[in-house]
Amino acid sequence: MNDDPPARDPRFGDHPSVIRYARTNLDVRLLKVLAAAERVILYVVSAVLLAIAGGIVIMLFAMVVRGDVGWTEKVVVVIEDLLLVLIVLEIFATVLTHLEGGRLRLEPFIIVGIIAVVRHIMSVVVRLTVSMTAAESREQFTEMAVYAGVAFLLTVALALARWSQPRVQRGP
Repeated sequence: MNDDPPARDPRFGDHPSVIRYARTNLDVRLLKVLAAAERVILYVVSAVLLAIAGGIVIMLFAMVVRGDVGWTEKVVVVIEDLLLVLIVLEIFATVLTHLEGGRLRLEPFIIVGIIAVVRHIMSVVVRLTVSMTAAESREQFTEMAVYAGVAFLLTVALALARWSQPRVQRGP
């Protein structure tokens, strides 16, 4: 059995991988419409992601200027919100890569997971600074230990994902 891709057929246009197995011209047209719809949706998603990231930054500056919380709380909120912007931009970069014809990769999702866990760890640390009962404190430490374990496992997964890539994909 031959696994080579079929010869380039002009009716496939820019989507040979999607339309390769189409049997009729109607199949080809429908698949082209669906592929175009996917691209439109990806453009909309990327624009919304950029708007969300911009909105977070604007709200962050408004919170800093407003000054209704203490300085230490502001610093923690600024760092958490900046990490949230990083998460949104990492997802944006993944969508952009897909729009440029690249394949979806596992790495960006692992990185988003690591950033999200770090944000949660910071939230727990802030909560630990507030006076609480011994039971609540123990619960917060347990939560932080679980998050630290998840961060470690995600870091190992990221290392494995990078080490399993062919040398050509990794770059210099």
